[in-house]
Amino acid sequence: MKQIKVKGIIIRETNYKDNDKILTVLTDKLGKISCIAKGSKKNNSPLLACSQYLVYSEMLLYRSNNFYYLNSAEILSTFYNFRIDFDKLQVAFEITRIINFIVSENEDTEKLLTLFLNTIFLLDNKFDKKDFIKSVFEIKMFSLLGFLSDIGLKSANGQVVDDMYYDYVSNSFIEKEAYNATMKNRCILLKKSTILAIKFIVASDIKKVFDFQVADVDNLKLFTGVYQDVLTNGI
Repeated sequence: MKQIKVKGIIIRETNYKDNDKILTVLTDKLGKISCIAKGSKKNNSPLLACSQYLVYSEMLLYRSNNFYYLNSAEILSTFYNFRIDFDKLQVAFEITRIINFIVSENEDTEKLLTLFLNTIFLLDNKFDKKDFIKSVFEIKMFSLLGFLSDIGLKSANGQVVDDMYYDYVSNSFIEKEAYNATMKNRCILLKKSTILAIKFIVASDIKKVFDFQVADVDNLKLFTGVYQDVLTNGI
């Protein structure tokens, strides 16, 4: 039976039968997949350590009857600090929850995996900036998945935009001049610094996506929260 070698990080684990688990893995070659780790709940299982949440490994898989099975794995990182720090773990749960919801099975996730690993590393080392890091991750993830293509920096007359509004009912960006009072209950204000930040994140290489500062992190966080709710129907 042909084996498949991939690098991947476990973003969800679910108990299955008495001693098995079903793992959701974000991989570099196969996209987001579900994988059965047989016997991994046993204390003496060679898969015990590598079949846990947030473990990043080089995995050997095989496929049978349309299911992937974990044969063996070499652990590359356990992100141990996330396991012993509840606040960090909570942020990781929030990030993986949105990945699990918004990313389809077998969708190309090579770039998303790199972004996710970089994000976890930064959170581990700069947790005091968690709102900024999490917001940047979410915006770049949305961009990699084909969203956020309709935000511009210039208005119809060619001037650089000032503030803008995001209409979360129609999922569209509105220039300040086009906004009126009837839109009050369906729009949030995005400051110019937030617009510039979103544009930078969308256009940047993954390795450089965090290399900037934003004047109002709360406004950026507000946008990512609302935009995420639109894409996930508030789940």
